[in-house]
Amino acid sequence: MANPDHAELIKILNEAVSLEYTAAVQYNQHSMLLTGRDRRLFEDLFKDNSKESLGHAKMWGDRIVYLGGIPKAEVGAIRQSADVNEMLQMDLEIEKKAVDVYTRAHRACQHEPTRYMLENHILDEDKDVEELQKLLGKVQITEARPLEKQAAASQ
Repeated sequence: MANPDHAELIKILNEAVSLEYTAAVQYNQHSMLLTGRDRRLFEDLFKDNSKESLGHAKMWGDRIVYLGGIPKAEVGAIRQSADVNEMLQMDLEIEKKAVDVYTRAHRACQHEPTRYMLENHILDEDKDVEELQKLLGKVQITEARPLEKQAAASQ
């Protein structure tokens, strides 16, 4: 039986496990649907992310058991496309959901070692969000001023 102190955390972590299983299948499906040069450019990214998501599901499932709960093996809806930009957008959305779920778990967490795990994991998930946003060209880069202009402006 789940420790009552961890009931809310276990509920949220089960949501995370489900999301990770969904992401693993979705990334794997996207790796299979690639054609042309996109296959060469993105197949390893999707395959690696699929394996990473499956590893996350295992890690958090093990933590649920440690906290006294039972991990739920549920897979959500798998979104598909044959267009690599749509695939990347779908994957960005699932990674943003992951950041949200793990942030909620962190807020609900009363078990200090798990809280530290969640902090590190949120950073990892946010790194995935960053990478996908860059691949999609959604990061705005401000024009850097040459060093000479910066030096003159500060005098």
